[in-house]
Amino acid sequence: PHTTLTYKTISDGLDIHIDVWAPPKSAYQDGHGTLTPRPAFVYFHGGGLAVGAREVWIPEWLFNRLTSRGYLFISADYRLVPPSTGYDILEDVKALWAYITARGFSITFPPGDESVTLEVDPNAIAVGGSSAGGFLTYLAAMHCRSPRPAAIAEIYGLCGQIFSSYYLSPKIQPFKFSFKSLNLDDFKDFVYPFPMGPPPAVARSLPEYAGEDHPLGPEYPANPRMQLIWLYGQHGVALDYITGQHEPSFSELLRDRLGLGEKRRTVVEDVVLADIQKQREVVEELAGKPEERHLKMLFAQFNVDKSWPPAVFLHGTGDTGLPIQDSEHMFGLLKEHGIPTELYSIEREEHAFDYGSDAEEKWGQVGGEFDKVVEFVDRYTGRGRDKYTTLSSC
Repeated sequence: PHTTLTYKTISDGLDIHIDVWAPPKSAYQDGHGTLTPRPAFVYFHGGGLAVGAREVWIPEWLFNRLTSRGYLFISADYRLVPPSTGYDILEDVKALWAYITARGFSITFPPGDESVTLEVDPNAIAVGGSSAGGFLTYLAAMHCRSPRPAAIAEIYGLCGQIFSSYYLSPKIQPFKFSFKSLNLDDFKDFVYPFPMGPPPAVARSLPEYAGEDHPLGPEYPANPRMQLIWLYGQHGVALDYITGQHEPSFSELLRDRLGLGEKRRTVVEDVVLADIQKQREVVEELAGKPEERHLKMLFAQFNVDKSWPPAVFLHGTGDTGLPIQDSEHMFGLLKEHGIPTELYSIEREEHAFDYGSDAEEKWGQVGGEFDKVVEFVDRYTGRGRDKYTTLSSC
């Protein structure tokens, strides 16, 4: 059973929701038939920060394994880019965290055979997300500190290394998932300076597909928001929309100083990172300037310290939707600071590989990568804590 709750209402009346799923009764009742506060996992959906909703693109392998261990599974909506920015999304993450960690927070699930009220243990909440959802996971690790997340799970997470050609360089070919080259003029409603005015604020936008008659195939995106991350990436301006800084362009500022102005291909082999010395010089140059706020508030790589929660990473080495260098970079930073961390690199696999029909067959076997990710989370959140019943992986 699951229920829907409103965790925030913004000034224009837009409600922002979470869906909460209860684990099976066998996973939350102790030997005396009484209930204890439950561990929980907060999941943020992907979609390039521009599309998606709490009920779509939830990885079944993650959901099934966590609920079978007694976790409440929480999937959250959040405001989408544009017109919202990373700062609006940060406020949503903080509001959600305050909502679910409030003292005595509990959820009553719908009446029926599974009707029950379960309390959340605020010290046993892990956070994770896929792709763009990884950006929100990083925000939670950076800004949610009282209490902090018990662990985080980054599934090919966005914005782990922004000093790269993936984010900053214009592209000479389309991204695989955009199907074709994208022209800014075809997306005027979503491109700064928004000639018809900024689009309305939304906290959900469902995916839509063209169907069998489309010349580029049935999976061609019919919802224009599904193309925005590829549009911004193709033109090297994604960070402008995340930061909200268009004049002067934050992307152009970094691109010029890091020497990433050359056009690149979108294949994995053509992703380059800025020279380490240039990266340091840019960080030093921005110190004390307004742009430094972006680094301090929105981007995880500039904010790792010894207080970070344990983190596990899952990423395909052939990912053209988001290069594995993002996860590798954050994994390395966490290791340097002594944070418990693990990285599972899946050879030659593309973006969203874990949604494939054969995903369980490939990585879901006992002791496989899916089990390892969940076991890492459980080690620091639920199963490794004596007050929770040990449950076998499904």
